[in-house]
Amino acid sequence: MIRHLATRRLPVLILGAALLTAPVAAPAATAPGAGVTAPVPDVVYGMPHVEAVLSDALSRIVTVGRLQMELDSRAVELRAPQGAGGLAVENLYYSPVQGRFAAEIVVTGSQVRLPVSGRAFGVVQIPVLSRRIIPGDVIGPGDIDWLDVRAEQTTSDTAATDAQLIGMTPRRGVSPNQPVRLRDLQSPRMVDKGSLVTITLSTPSMTLTTQGKALQDGGKGEVIRVVNTQSNRIVEATVAGPNVVAVAKPGTIAQ
Repeated sequence: MIRHLATRRLPVLILGAALLTAPVAAPAATAPGAGVTAPVPDVVYGMPHVEAVLSDALSRIVTVGRLQMELDSRAVELRAPQGAGGLAVENLYYSPVQGRFAAEIVVTGSQVRLPVSGRAFGVVQIPVLSRRIIPGDVIGPGDIDWLDVRAEQTTSDTAATDAQLIGMTPRRGVSPNQPVRLRDLQSPRMVDKGSLVTITLSTPSMTLTTQGKALQDGGKGEVIRVVNTQSNRIVEATVAGPNVVAVAKPGTIAQ
């Protein structure tokens, strides 16, 4: 019985020994590209993306005129992993006096951020004279050009519309292509100092006239002093036309 069991187990032991001494085959080489996951490319934000998000943030601060922005560096690029958010502006600082700004551009949902700086200001378009016009010459539509200037370079005295120039004449020489101050303009002279004028008073029911003498030069719409030559009384009157002035108070002409 014992001899029979030994005979049955011998082939198994020989097979096991053969398997232990057999060489192990090397794994087959993976075909190029087979089963290999390509790296996911980064999301790249360039200058147009940065300028867009910066313009939106600065336009809430620079509210007068059209925003004009200049970055100190044009080499602007942010790279973020796929799945990160969009761009945002943080830590924005702006100096209205110097027109300088500084900020950080960040990719939301990531650690990517980039400091930026530059200049930003509002630009407005104003009417200017296209040629030199001397006092006495009347400004016409063909004498006007338009100029872009920084908003802070204008004041309430700066002409902002062509209607403020057309039909006016300079009090003194106004340089072409420069902002025009309203104080340097006047209506064309319709009354000369020392000339005889007609003083009128109009009401809904009547119109009175008398003769006077101008004590000042005046353009249309300006208030000048005149003397009533009949009563020798000095009154203030508004220039209504060539050598015609109008008073507003009843009884002024008769006095």
